Amino acid sequence: MTAADPQSWSGEPAEFDDYAAEYQGGLDNPIKRMLGSSPDQFIAVKARWLLRREPGLRTGGLSILDYGCGVGSLMRVLIGHGAKGSFTGCDISTGMLRQVEKRWPRELGQPPTLAPQQGASTPFADGQFDIAMISAVLHHVPIGDRPAVYAELGRVLKPGGRLYVFEHNPRNPLVRHVIARTPIDRNAILLDANEVRHGLLDVARYELETDYLMFMPPGLAFLRGVDRLLTWLPMGAQYAVAARKAA
Repeated sequence: MTAADPQSWSGEPAEFDDYAAEYQGGLDNPIKRMLGSSPDQFIAVKARWLLRREPGLRTGGLSILDYGCGVGSLMRVLIGHGAKGSFTGCDISTGMLRQVEKRWPRELGQPPTLAPQQGASTPFADGQFDIAMISAVLHHVPIGDRPAVYAELGRVLKPGGRLYVFEHNPRNPLVRHVIARTPIDRNAILLDANEVRHGLLDVARYELETDYLMFMPPGLAFLRGVDRLLTWLPMGAQYAVAARKAA
């Protein structure tokens, strides 16, 4: 870690430092608590989807970046579901990065490699990662700064590498209701999947696919099959844009 705290997108101290110690994935919102009893249930929807898309995550050998990793929940849940590989997390908030190490379960082994961001920029080499994922980050990034994020993700991804963008779906009215009433999302600007697709194609050549996720409450395991049948319908609470970089 560097001695100085990274700056947020606007140049002010990273706002997530204020939430880091007590961050619970938005479950301070009562509606979200009704839909899932723990933040991990929401994150597990994305983890299971990733493991279906990337069977190599179960065998190891891949380098994986979690861009804007927060407290490391997606990496932790992925590894808890059987993912293997070389995991790295980065974030603009050093407070969040400190929480990754504090919260990492011993049974999962050593915590992932961590690095601070300076705005959109990361300290990683060009073409360093097989897989990059960015989950529920872009809606916190001012619209004018998003192209720099897309460009940085493309830069650190290997030719032929895969990028996965998870975001809240503004077409879902319940999502808009929850986001508007969640303190950590007070400055959020939601974005449609089409904005992500166009933003990515503006900076690199990708093959793109979009799936919609989380139609059913994530705590109800017996309804998971319904979610898998509806990935084409643009009304899920979340969406995933899968982008394969040109070789």
